[in-house]
Amino acid sequence: MKLLPSLCLLLGLAAPAAAGGFGFPVCMYGVGAPEELAPLKRGGFNCFQTYAGDPALLAALAAEAEKQGMKMVASPDQVIGSTYAAAAKGWPMLAWYLYDEPEVHKKTLAYMEQLDKRVKDWDPAQPTTFVLSSGLPAFTYGAVADALMVDWYPVLHFRLESVGYQVNLVKEAAKKLDIKRPDKPVWAVLQAFDWMEYPQLRNPPAGRFPTRDEVRFMTYISVLRGAGGIFYFTLRNTKGELLYDQPERWAFYEKTAWELNHLLPALDGGERLPAPEGLDAKLAAGIVKGGGRRFLIMTNPTERPVLVKPEVLDGWRPLFEEHRDVRLALKEYKGHWWMMPYKVLVLEKRRRFLLF
Repeated sequence: MKLLPSLCLLLGLAAPAAAGGFGFPVCMYGVGAPEELAPLKRGGFNCFQTYAGDPALLAALAAEAEKQGMKMVASPDQVIGSTYAAAAKGWPMLAWYLYDEPEVHKKTLAYMEQLDKRVKDWDPAQPTTFVLSSGLPAFTYGAVADALMVDWYPVLHFRLESVGYQVNLVKEAAKKLDIKRPDKPVWAVLQAFDWMEYPQLRNPPAGRFPTRDEVRFMTYISVLRGAGGIFYFTLRNTKGELLYDQPERWAFYEKTAWELNHLLPALDGGERLPAPEGLDAKLAAGIVKGGGRRFLIMTNPTERPVLVKPEVLDGWRPLFEEHRDVRLALKEYKGHWWMMPYKVLVLEKRRRFLLF
């Protein structure tokens, strides 16, 4: 029987990220009030982003975040120089949010560097971040800030696997441009909205809300391509409705956050290892190791079934599936086992196999 996310939180599976560094953020965009944090925490989220600028509201959010054991991402623009400037240096920040998609707003590299310097001159102890609209601009801005974020919302505009490509582009840009921080964290900002809510260039417009399988695939392909944290955009839709007040849709994100919490011993500063030999190269797969545990994440980022030899996965047991036999988590056809398009499998190494 599967444990409910709220029960897993009580059992400690959703503990906040470990102190030191960034941990592994599991975050929601667009928080607007302190009372919105408790439902997020119960849902497995350990941090949030807010567009709020008023220092008094940010102070209230910070106080509630401290109470909930959460981190926040917020703009310092109105805080610097305000009566809250000194106290804000003690807020539970994941990072100060410098700008939203500078390339879209035609901000220069020099502008972003100066913005980063201004914030660090004021608060050198807290890290900084900003979000890009895609991976390519990271080759211009990739040396700025302590962490990079990338928006990518493919449903229904792009192929779903393009999420991983964008994350990888940002990782490569940071490695190339930021000599002092070649392992700079990249956080994927993934879709939690319907494009039909927003003005579009396409005629006719196209869009729908992501499915549970799409949310799960976007999340895990991002992790496999190097994301050091996951954000979802956004908590509040254009009608003002909160995602957690829409149970069917909220379940997609709550369940995925719960899964990530289960993997935190390895995701939070753990080691990344290659997948077991014998898996088809068309699969995206890798091992995360940490906290005395080892998890294999694998998914099919193609639009065709991919053959899997179950014997390659001896010693691994599926998690988050109805069955513990890997064969039953795959599609059987004429004595062969296939991983279907965009299917995700998360497996844990059985303890008696950990030495191998």
